[in-house]
Amino acid sequence: MPRFYFDVHDGVDICDEVGRELPDRAAVREEALGVAIKLLAAEAAEAKEMTLILTVRDQSGATPLKIRLVSQIEEG
Repeated sequence: MPRFYFDVHDGVDICDEVGRELPDRAAVREEALGVAIKLLAAEAAEAKEMTLILTVRDQSGATPLKIRLVSQIEEG
């Protein structure tokens, strides 16, 4: 099964050195969306505005998927 790495950029670059074995592109997309949403929810609790980029790379270094999430919280 191919291994994919989930690198995070949210002002700081965090490279995934372990990766995850996933069977296909659909599983990669599902996993990446889950990871990105959890990270955004955790970080948005402390910030009013942020951008999170999750870049998925495969074993060859190619980027089959990139997710960019933006959170802007306005309180009245």
